[in-house]
Amino acid sequence: MTADRRLLLHDVTVQEGLGRASLPARSVLVAGDRVEAVLPAAEAPSDGDFVRWELGGATVMPGMTLGHTHIAYADVTTGRETLFKYRVPEAALHAARHCAGLLECGYTAFVGAGSVAGIDMALKNAVEAGVIRGPRITPCSRDLMVSGPPGRRSPGLKQRMPRELMPVVDVLGDLVTYTEEEIDQGAEIIKVFSSGDDTFPNARSDELLFTREELTTVVEVAHRRGARVRAHSRGLEGIRNALAAGVDVIDHATYADDAALDLIAERGVFVVPSLFQPDRLLALGERFGKAPDYLEALDFKDEIANTLRFLPKAERLGLKIVPGDDFGFAWTPHGTYADELVMYVERAGIAPETVIKWACANGAELAGRGGDAGVVAPGRLADLVVWDRDPAADLTVLQDRGALRSVLIGGRHVAGPVAPPSPSPSWSAVPAAVRGGHLAPA
Repeated sequence: MTADRRLLLHDVTVQEGLGRASLPARSVLVAGDRVEAVLPAAEAPSDGDFVRWELGGATVMPGMTLGHTHIAYADVTTGRETLFKYRVPEAALHAARHCAGLLECGYTAFVGAGSVAGIDMALKNAVEAGVIRGPRITPCSRDLMVSGPPGRRSPGLKQRMPRELMPVVDVLGDLVTYTEEEIDQGAEIIKVFSSGDDTFPNARSDELLFTREELTTVVEVAHRRGARVRAHSRGLEGIRNALAAGVDVIDHATYADDAALDLIAERGVFVVPSLFQPDRLLALGERFGKAPDYLEALDFKDEIANTLRFLPKAERLGLKIVPGDDFGFAWTPHGTYADELVMYVERAGIAPETVIKWACANGAELAGRGGDAGVVAPGRLADLVVWDRDPAADLTVLQDRGALRSVLIGGRHVAGPVAPPSPSPSWSAVPAAVRGGHLAPA
């Protein structure tokens, strides 16, 4: 949408993205790339210098932000496959496909959580240049990994692991260098590992990986450069170390206790929980070659149980929760994002409007646009999604691709089968170079 164009989304239900019930019989006026007004439909102007889009009661909500994804993973089944299943050019092509697919699911942004070969940064550049279709991107660094827990490091792993794919950083000074290099290449958030994972070859969920000193070093460097740090933190000691080091995002938090939740709330740290991925691995793992005894040996049942326990309390405490759960594995393929959201309602008892807040207002804040997106309100970016029905009344609407009508980024149609009415000739005369950027119609 050009700077002088105004669009009236008339006769809609507005889901603001703030954790409240939706507002029926509203109209949303968009000017340029921003929401200008949200007003009762009965008070909407009938004519003026705007295009009127009659939507017959459809729901308008903010575009969602996916808070944790590995955009280049394509149905991987092992840690080795996350790096070596595809050559880098092939992985990049899959990542571009997943970018476009996010739009079709109602997502207008994602925050990376570990970028194979720096693909996140390249994708952001490509989207902004209009080379590919995609959402707004907050690019993550490559995973900064250590070879094992303190006292069990294996220097030979660094020699075997290509730096371009995932650096293994067992030397404190190298952590400074690699963190600086990732930021130089465009990373806006740095990925570290305060704990292991039962599926990792180098440490289980209850074991430490980075030391507190290593975590603190990365945080100090990143914050000095204006970047943030997210820590894979499943085990309780890892969560405590990450908080002590001052990280900005706790990924998974699966063994968090009440004291950890209190500290997370006090410090305003984001939590991107993990319920969907471990549940789907246990349920579907055998289809993808995981032996029953391997699945039984995982502690994921305990992790799931504790996540279900702490999520309602975390919401009561006001934690900044954002959905997103290791999409890109064979059991959590890209495109199934809404299944995670529905699981929070059906398994954890979280209200649909609350889950929407997690994905919208909280997600925008995690992405670095907390005062600029994620809410349908005057002055906010017009990153909007139009659905046939109200997801706050029934969150399974988000699983129905046929219910999505239109996705707007900055007020311009980027995905979905229904576009706003064509503008007047004076607007359509805008030069093609202006119309053709990364927000060009799908």
